Amino acid sequence: MKPASLMKITISLFLLMAVAACKEKGKALPVPSGSSNEILIVMDKAEWQGPVGDTVKQWFTQEQIGLPQPEPVFDIINLPVAFFDKNVKAYRNVLMAKISPEIDSATIRFKDSPWSQTQKYFEIDAPSEAAFLKVFEANKQKMLDVFLKAEQDRLMANYKKKPDSEIYRLFKDKYHLYLSCPSGYLINKDTTDFVWISRETRVDSRGIIFFQKEYKDAAQFGEQAIVDTVNAALEKFIPGPLPKTYMALDTVAPIVSNVYNYAGKHYAVLLRGLWMVVNDYMGGPFVLNVILDQENNRVLYMMGYIYAPDDKKRSMLRQVEAILFTAGLDYKEGNR
Repeated sequence: MKPASLMKITISLFLLMAVAACKEKGKALPVPSGSSNEILIVMDKAEWQGPVGDTVKQWFTQEQIGLPQPEPVFDIINLPVAFFDKNVKAYRNVLMAKISPEIDSATIRFKDSPWSQTQKYFEIDAPSEAAFLKVFEANKQKMLDVFLKAEQDRLMANYKKKPDSEIYRLFKDKYHLYLSCPSGYLINKDTTDFVWISRETRVDSRGIIFFQKEYKDAAQFGEQAIVDTVNAALEKFIPGPLPKTYMALDTVAPIVSNVYNYAGKHYAVLLRGLWMVVNDYMGGPFVLNVILDQENNRVLYMMGYIYAPDDKKRSMLRQVEAILFTAGLDYKEGNR
């Protein structure tokens, strides 16, 4: 095999946007097939069972951070290239791998909604396994981010179609922001600057906690300051099932935080970790969005949590996370 420095590898990324109104040849595209949080890897058996397949599997099934038990970031299924036909082309998330010495140079292409609405399709063509792996390594984070955002966007779109009207009005009229929460959630508590809503079933609980504070300085966005502020609010407003028990962020378990711009313009910190009930044995994963609403001089704390002791939690946590990300700070008097 030639050294990588002598290999002719041309890496290109083409963003092919969907045609207006998601139409192909004058017909509306179908809704995507496949299960949520799942990727179809189109790759022939020889590669799938070798180093190429192992690399792809390890990346997309890496452990999801912030969960109490191991779960993969994505579930994956494999299909040989020859079987990728009209019956499966509508799959929601697709990575196509074509490896052949007849291919001149390695390329990566991205298509947005080529065969179904909201579909995300990546294709890597390469003359050899080594060339494929080089392109994959250079673009794997970008692909993962696209697939993750697509799953969140699909959930958000569904929630925004028909949000719970009572919860929507509460956040709009009292807190001057838009929140699209699906039906099934009930308002447990609405006090001064604090809201707790949840969806309860026999086997699990999904909840959203919201409160706001006056913005004073940047120190409020330090990880420890956030944890202290949230834990003070949880102790005050979220009681546990027994006397002297209450909800709290678990400060012994790892907490992962990430600074970013919410909606592309608001300074924010996203935290993931585990919550617990002090003096009890309840607990589960949480995701916490802390956003600076500079125009209104306030800090928004929006937390989603899951309690599902006998079930997997990744997909449920992504559902409550998507609710958090429907929050619109572009409030205008008179708007919906």
